[in-house]
Amino acid sequence: MSIRQSASPFNSQYISHYFFILLSILFLSACNTTVSTLKTDADAISETDLTSGYLLIGVETNFNLKEINIDGPTDINLSHKDLRAGNNFILVPLPAGTFEVTGINMTHYSHFEMREEDDWSFEIKPQTISYVGHLEFDWRGFNRSYAHIELVNRSTEALEFMQKDFPNILSSRELYYGGPGEDSFFDFLETLGK
Repeated sequence: MSIRQSASPFNSQYISHYFFILLSILFLSACNTTVSTLKTDADAISETDLTSGYLLIGVETNFNLKEINIDGPTDINLSHKDLRAGNNFILVPLPAGTFEVTGINMTHYSHFEMREEDDWSFEIKPQTISYVGHLEFDWRGFNRSYAHIELVNRSTEALEFMQKDFPNILSSRELYYGGPGEDSFFDFLETLGK
């Protein structure tokens, strides 16, 4: 007489596999935080918080994007809610530090990794609004086989957006350019008294 062992999903061998898969899912989901733009002109950073600042980024796209991946002191994903086709600005509070755009997800199946030779890094300073540029994403070609992706400086548009939509936050924070390259436009405005 032989004893048959059943392949129950509650067998200790299977439980360790399920546990590993569960831990992997939890680890991967904890890696990046999905953030959305502020909806109201209420300051989300207290005056005593010397470790946080605001990210202001413009996004112009001809396609509704799923998310933009950004690595830094806190890895984040910009939400699909803010990445609709057209011209959008995103304002979010973040910890101060150096960040880098690492990828763009168009759909669940289409993803662009940013090339290392291009400069996709930017700086968030405490107690300021860091305008890092305008990410232009133009998905082109037969079956959308390639994209033109560029981070350009449109400081004037960023200032107009903040004056129109977030005047309260703008009045209590310095707006500066924290993206690739140099720009003295905001410094020039300071000398004029805005």
